[in-house]
Amino acid sequence: MNAILEIHKVDKCYTEHDHVLKSIDLSFASQSFTVLLGQSGSGKSSLLNIMSGLLRPTSGTVLLDGQDINRLKDKQLASIRRNIISNIYQDYMLLSELTVRENIELGRGQDNLDFDELVTKLGISDLLGNYPDELSGGQKQRVAIARALIKKPKVLFCDEATGALDEENSKQVVNLLHEVAKLYSLTVIFATHNLKVALTADRVVTLGNGHIVQDKTNEQPLLPSEVNWGID
Repeated sequence: MNAILEIHKVDKCYTEHDHVLKSIDLSFASQSFTVLLGQSGSGKSSLLNIMSGLLRPTSGTVLLDGQDINRLKDKQLASIRRNIISNIYQDYMLLSELTVRENIELGRGQDNLDFDELVTKLGISDLLGNYPDELSGGQKQRVAIARALIKKPKVLFCDEATGALDEENSKQVVNLLHEVAKLYSLTVIFATHNLKVALTADRVVTLGNGHIVQDKTNEQPLLPSEVNWGID
């Protein structure tokens, strides 16, 4: 397996009595689509934030593209976050005073995708002059995806990226993520409590109380269009 991301013996303690991650070992293959599945409090968001460099572990190692990101200085880590990885969140994180085009442009790094091709692929080319408050939830998430992808990242971290969307928009966003992952050779790690998203993944890692409860390869992942999104 050609691993793009490896974590070894990762622990995270916020306080003496709040031990959210306990000796986690995981390795992620390049160009794979993995779901981190778990309920609120299971540790999945903390793990996602540690792997993406937003949060430092209490102990353990995080190797991203061969580099131990915990040993990097802040400026070096910022460069990796600017050019190698991207994050998508439940609440979109768009700047209301900027247009769609300007919000997407904020995501640019050193090696960028073709802007027009990307927005056309995501179906938002006619919204570039609009402001976030003029968009639906599904449109906002497409803009957030475009901003995350414009830098041509190697790894895309999604934290409950469909959590604020209805059934139809959830299906469309998950389908888009699978399409762009294949088109741009991305590794996707998607943290969610939604079992339906997990059905579409190559691999499902289930967390509970800070431990890995199950780590299962999905031999026959479903297409998003094949999932009954009406049942959570």
